[in-house]
Amino acid sequence: MDHTITLSERTYKLLAERAELSQRPPSELAEEVLVQHLSPPHAYVELVWTRSGWRAVIKGTRIPVSIIEGHIHAGETPEALADEVMPHVSLAAIYDALSYYHDHKAEIDQEHAENTEEAGKFYLRERLGEECYQRIGGQVWV
Repeated sequence: MDHTITLSERTYKLLAERAELSQRPPSELAEEVLVQHLSPPHAYVELVWTRSGWRAVIKGTRIPVSIIEGHIHAGETPEALADEVMPHVSLAAIYDALSYYHDHKAEIDQEHAENTEEAGKFYLRERLGEECYQRIGGQVWV
């Protein structure tokens, strides 16, 4: 869905200057600033831009909120995650990631759906073509 927001000339100039410094389009930078500003605050979670789009991760790590939620869904407890699985991540950060998940459930669930084995195979087939995909997968001998 495409919407238009009108900015003052001064604000757009600031946005354009920062976008140029970061070598990104102004619309992408505006999206980042607005999402970070308008999202509920989470002390241990930040949004980072990846090749596949925005991803919520535990600050100071590359651990996505979706991974934390996946462990919980698989039966791990927050305490076990902090003590045994990810001892470098505090229990507070684990709980904050779970809070973020509940605030953004649809987005994180979509991230899970896009990161299944089937989704990966579909992506590779689409990008490589069927013949190349089959060759890489060892199903076609050259």
